[in-house]
Amino acid sequence: MTFIISLDPAQLRDWSALAVIDMQYRPDTRRFGYSLVAMARKQGLPYDQIVDWVSRIYHKPEFNRQQPPELVVDSTGVGVAVVDMLHTKGMRLNAVTITAGESFSQKGSIFHVGKARLIGTFLGAFDGGKVQVNPNMPIWPQLEKEMLSYRAEISAQGRAKFEAEEGEHDDMIFALAQAIWFGEEAKRGKRL
Repeated sequence: MTFIISLDPAQLRDWSALAVIDMQYRPDTRRFGYSLVAMARKQGLPYDQIVDWVSRIYHKPEFNRQQPPELVVDSTGVGVAVVDMLHTKGMRLNAVTITAGESFSQKGSIFHVGKARLIGTFLGAFDGGKVQVNPNMPIWPQLEKEMLSYRAEISAQGRAKFEAEEGEHDDMIFALAQAIWFGEEAKRGKRL
Protein backbone atom coordinates (compact mmCIF):
# COMPACT_ATOMS: atom_id res chain seq x y z
CA MET A 1 0.00 0.00 0.00
CA THR A 2 1.39 3.34 -1.09
CA PHE A 3 -0.57 6.55 -0.85
CA ILE A 4 0.05 9.18 -3.50
CA ILE A 5 -1.18 12.72 -2.84
CA SER A 6 -1.37 14.85 -5.95
CA LEU A 7 -1.88 18.62 -5.98
CA ASP A 8 -2.86 20.87 -8.87
CA PRO A 9 -2.41 24.35 -7.30
CA ALA A 10 -4.09 27.44 -8.71
CA GLN A 11 -4.26 31.20 -8.46
CA LEU A 12 -6.89 32.87 -6.27
CA ARG A 13 -9.62 32.99 -8.92
CA ASP A 14 -9.20 29.34 -9.93
CA TRP A 15 -9.70 25.97 -8.25
CA SER A 16 -6.88 24.05 -6.59
CA ALA A 17 -7.47 20.31 -6.57
CA LEU A 18 -6.05 17.51 -4.48
CA ALA A 19 -6.40 13.76 -5.09
CA VAL A 20 -5.27 10.91 -2.84
CA ILE A 21 -4.90 7.46 -4.34
CA ASP A 22 -4.01 4.14 -2.78
CA MET A 23 -1.61 2.27 -5.06
CA GLN A 24 -1.67 -1.47 -4.40
CA TYR A 25 -0.47 -4.61 -6.08
CA ARG A 26 -3.52 -6.74 -6.89
CA PRO A 27 -2.57 -10.43 -6.90
CA ASP A 28 -5.83 -11.45 -8.61
CA THR A 29 -4.93 -9.43 -11.71
CA ARG A 30 -1.14 -9.56 -11.18
CA ARG A 31 -0.83 -5.82 -11.71
CA PHE A 32 -0.94 -2.57 -9.78
CA GLY A 33 -4.19 -0.77 -9.28
CA TYR A 34 -5.20 2.62 -8.00
CA SER A 35 -8.14 3.52 -5.76
CA LEU A 36 -9.18 7.13 -5.36
CA VAL A 37 -9.64 7.44 -1.58
CA ALA A 38 -10.01 11.21 -1.21
CA MET A 39 -10.48 14.21 -3.44
CA ALA A 40 -11.22 17.87 -2.84
CA ARG A 41 -10.99 21.17 -4.57
CA LYS A 42 -10.95 24.68 -3.18
CA GLN A 43 -11.28 28.04 -4.85
CA GLY A 44 -9.75 31.33 -3.83
CA LEU A 45 -6.95 30.04 -1.61
CA PRO A 46 -3.79 32.11 -1.24
CA TYR A 47 -0.61 30.06 -1.61
CA ASP A 48 0.03 29.83 2.15
CA GLN A 49 -3.44 28.35 2.67
CA ILE A 50 -2.87 25.83 -0.15
CA VAL A 51 0.34 24.79 1.62
CA ASP A 52 -1.46 24.44 4.98
CA TRP A 53 -4.24 22.39 3.33
CA VAL A 54 -1.76 20.02 1.69
CA SER A 55 0.27 19.73 4.90
CA ARG A 56 -2.83 18.71 6.90
CA ILE A 57 -3.69 16.01 4.34
CA TYR A 58 -0.07 14.82 4.08
CA HIS A 59 0.22 14.35 7.85
CA LYS A 60 -3.09 12.50 8.36
CA PRO A 61 -2.40 9.21 10.17
CA GLU A 62 -4.49 7.18 7.71
CA PHE A 63 -2.10 8.14 4.89
CA ASN A 64 1.03 7.39 6.95
CA ARG A 65 0.45 3.76 7.96
CA GLN A 66 3.50 1.93 6.63
CA GLN A 67 5.44 4.82 5.11
CA PRO A 68 4.95 8.51 4.40
CA PRO A 69 2.80 9.23 1.35
CA GLU A 70 4.31 10.34 -1.92
CA LEU A 71 3.48 14.00 -2.54
CA VAL A 72 3.31 15.05 -6.20
CA VAL A 73 2.84 18.74 -7.02
CA ASP A 74 2.32 20.39 -10.39
CA SER A 75 5.17 22.89 -10.39
CA THR A 76 4.18 24.52 -13.68
CA GLY A 77 3.39 28.24 -13.42
CA VAL A 78 2.03 29.13 -9.99
CA GLY A 79 3.08 25.72 -8.70
CA VAL A 80 6.69 26.91 -8.46
CA ALA A 81 5.84 29.14 -5.49
CA VAL A 82 3.78 26.42 -3.81
CA VAL A 83 6.61 23.88 -4.23
CA ASP A 84 9.08 26.35 -2.68
CA MET A 85 6.74 26.95 0.27
CA LEU A 86 6.21 23.21 0.82
CA HIS A 87 9.98 22.73 0.82
CA THR A 88 10.35 25.38 3.55
CA LYS A 89 7.92 23.33 5.65
CA GLY A 90 10.31 20.39 5.31
CA MET A 91 7.96 18.33 3.16
CA ARG A 92 9.46 15.74 0.83
CA LEU A 93 7.81 16.08 -2.55
CA ASN A 94 8.03 15.37 -6.24
CA ALA A 95 7.78 18.45 -8.46
CA VAL A 96 6.25 17.92 -11.90
CA THR A 97 6.65 20.51 -14.63
CA ILE A 98 4.27 19.96 -17.52
CA THR A 99 5.76 20.37 -20.97
CA ALA A 100 4.47 19.89 -24.49
CA GLY A 101 4.07 16.54 -26.18
CA GLU A 102 5.43 13.20 -25.02
CA SER A 103 8.70 14.32 -23.44
CA PHE A 104 10.03 12.96 -20.15
CA SER A 105 13.05 13.73 -18.01
CA GLN A 106 13.89 13.30 -14.36
CA LYS A 107 16.54 14.62 -12.04
CA GLY A 108 16.01 13.30 -8.52
CA SER A 109 12.53 14.33 -7.43
CA ILE A 110 12.08 16.86 -10.24
CA PHE A 111 10.18 15.67 -13.30
CA HIS A 112 9.47 17.24 -16.67
CA VAL A 113 6.70 15.38 -18.46
CA GLY A 114 4.71 16.10 -21.59
CA LYS A 115 1.01 16.67 -21.01
CA ALA A 116 0.09 14.17 -23.73
CA ARG A 117 2.23 11.55 -22.00
CA LEU A 118 0.76 12.28 -18.56
CA ILE A 119 -2.86 12.23 -19.77
CA GLY A 120 -2.21 9.23 -22.04
CA THR A 121 -0.78 7.21 -19.14
CA PHE A 122 -3.83 8.08 -17.03
CA LEU A 123 -6.29 7.19 -19.80
CA GLY A 124 -4.52 3.88 -20.46
CA ALA A 125 -4.73 2.93 -16.78
CA PHE A 126 -8.34 4.13 -16.50
CA ASP A 127 -9.50 2.35 -19.66
CA GLY A 128 -7.58 -0.75 -18.56
CA GLY A 129 -9.62 -0.98 -15.35
CA LYS A 130 -6.68 -0.12 -13.10
CA VAL A 131 -8.32 3.00 -11.61
CA GLN A 132 -11.17 2.62 -9.14
CA VAL A 133 -13.39 5.56 -8.24
CA ASN A 134 -16.21 5.10 -5.75
CA PRO A 135 -19.31 6.70 -7.32
CA ASN A 136 -20.65 7.31 -3.79
CA MET A 137 -17.90 9.84 -3.04
CA PRO A 138 -19.54 13.24 -2.47
CA ILE A 139 -17.30 14.83 -5.11
CA TRP A 140 -18.03 12.18 -7.76
CA PRO A 141 -20.66 14.22 -9.69
CA GLN A 142 -18.18 17.08 -10.16
CA LEU A 143 -15.33 14.73 -11.13
CA GLU A 144 -17.57 12.86 -13.56
CA LYS A 145 -18.62 16.17 -15.15
CA GLU A 146 -14.95 17.11 -15.60
CA MET A 147 -14.16 13.73 -17.12
CA LEU A 148 -17.05 14.00 -19.57
CA SER A 149 -16.06 17.53 -20.64
CA TYR A 150 -12.35 16.75 -21.12
CA ARG A 151 -11.33 16.65 -24.76
CA ALA A 152 -8.37 15.73 -26.90
CA GLU A 153 -7.81 17.53 -30.19
CA ILE A 154 -5.14 16.95 -32.79
CA SER A 155 -3.63 20.11 -34.26
CA ALA A 156 -2.78 20.56 -37.93
CA GLN A 157 0.83 19.78 -36.95
CA GLY A 158 -0.30 16.44 -35.48
CA ARG A 159 0.10 17.44 -31.82
CA ALA A 160 -2.41 16.34 -29.21
CA LYS A 161 -4.04 19.06 -27.13
CA PHE A 162 -5.91 18.13 -23.95
CA GLU A 163 -8.24 20.49 -22.12
CA ALA A 164 -11.71 20.96 -20.72
CA GLU A 165 -14.49 22.29 -22.89
CA GLU A 166 -14.93 26.04 -22.72
CA GLY A 167 -16.47 27.10 -19.41
CA GLU A 168 -15.62 23.80 -17.68
CA HIS A 169 -12.83 22.91 -15.26
CA ASP A 170 -10.15 20.23 -15.39
CA ASP A 171 -8.41 20.67 -12.04
CA MET A 172 -9.68 17.47 -10.42
CA ILE A 173 -9.08 15.27 -13.44
CA PHE A 174 -5.58 16.73 -13.70
CA ALA A 175 -4.80 16.04 -10.01
CA LEU A 176 -6.02 12.46 -10.45
CA ALA A 177 -4.16 11.98 -13.75
CA GLN A 178 -0.93 13.30 -12.23
CA ALA A 179 -1.22 10.81 -9.34
CA ILE A 180 -1.82 7.88 -11.69
CA TRP A 181 1.02 8.97 -13.98
CA PHE A 182 3.35 9.15 -10.98
CA GLY A 183 2.34 5.67 -9.87
CA GLU A 184 2.70 4.17 -13.33
CA GLU A 185 5.91 5.82 -14.49
CA ALA A 186 7.81 7.28 -11.56
CA LYS A 187 6.94 4.96 -8.67
CA ARG A 188 6.94 1.73 -10.64
CA GLY A 189 9.76 2.84 -12.91
CA LYS A 190 7.81 2.05 -16.07
CA ARG A 191 9.07 4.03 -19.03
CA LEU A 192 6.94 4.10 -22.16
